[in-house]
Amino acid sequence: MITVTRIRLDDGTPVVLRATADDLDLAVDDRHITKVGATALETALNGLIPRGGSTGPRAPGEDPGGNQE
Repeated sequence: MITVTRIRLDDGTPVVLRATADDLDLAVDDRHITKVGATALETALNGLIPRGGSTGPRAPGEDPGGNQE
């Protein structure tokens, strides 16, 4: 899941990213993005995440259906 948060950051720091295995958090300086812009960006980025049936890379030994061989 990707989240976009508006927050006041230090001068010269427009964005800070924090990533985990499951999430990506973008903290954007509120002087650089509106509330509507942050919501739109979050929605657009989450729309890029593949859902079930992804054709992306698979781990060795994993079949296309996601089951271990």
